[in-house]
Amino acid sequence: MSYTLKPEKPFSETFRSVAVSQLEDAVKILKHQPKGLHEAVHDARKKFKRVRGLYRLVRPGAKDFSRTENTRIRDMAASISAERDATALLECVDRLREKNPAPRADMALAHLETALQKRRSGTAAPDGQLQEKVKAAIQTCHAAIDAAASHHFDDNDKPAAKIIAKGWKKTLSDAQVALMTAQATGTDEDFHELRKRSQNYWMYCALVSDVWPSAMKAKRKDAKSLADVLGDEHDLSVLIALLEGEEKLILPAEDRALSCKVAVSMRKKLRKQAIRSARRIFTDEAKDEAIIIRKLWRNAAEN
Repeated sequence: MSYTLKPEKPFSETFRSVAVSQLEDAVKILKHQPKGLHEAVHDARKKFKRVRGLYRLVRPGAKDFSRTENTRIRDMAASISAERDATALLECVDRLREKNPAPRADMALAHLETALQKRRSGTAAPDGQLQEKVKAAIQTCHAAIDAAASHHFDDNDKPAAKIIAKGWKKTLSDAQVALMTAQATGTDEDFHELRKRSQNYWMYCALVSDVWPSAMKAKRKDAKSLADVLGDEHDLSVLIALLEGEEKLILPAEDRALSCKVAVSMRKKLRKQAIRSARRIFTDEAKDEAIIIRKLWRNAAEN
């Protein structure tokens, strides 16, 4: 099933359909691993993020459920994520090299890539251990499916529209605060917070896309692009922290310093790009946009 709530259906029914289908897809991916173990983990984590986005949207009407299930799915995703996080750093270095840095900088990045590969090999759990964690995650998925399948809302369209509008208003308000904070202080944590709010916003646009398909498609595309830029920015921040920290890498000091310089320069560009995009995407008043979403949902539910 698509990642979209259907306003013409009872709210409990459409909520369960979306939540359960995403979790069932994650189970299938983790069980069959069509592209291999590590890619399965990566793809399943995307499904988990979507479920958590749905639960945040409906939180105003299901606070205890949302809090409990978000924690369950967050912890499950974290239990299988270490290998993927190490791979993300290597992909980050690949992106830096694709920008065609000067020959000496490219050589430093190549040496960094080798050092990160060795680091990943030294810290990664054997595939057998990861498979055991995946089996445990599958069991957790089944428990999460049972919880979602048994949850009920008031199926009247008025409460449903109110729940969605409240969730929308909160996320847009949080995104605007995150944007102002990132502009003001610009710490790694500030931009990571803006990334999370951007992810939520594009998921919300997908979830309510049936109420105004053309507008929501455009909003979703813009917010997803912003989240992707901030994802690259986050990977660079993690890489820079590693290069500037005390963890030992088998890497000459000169290569470490030059790699860090290239990463900092690229991060600066991405942050400027992200701020420009976020200003445009999160420009409307949260209250006004939530009122529009509420009216659109009710109109779609009645037609």
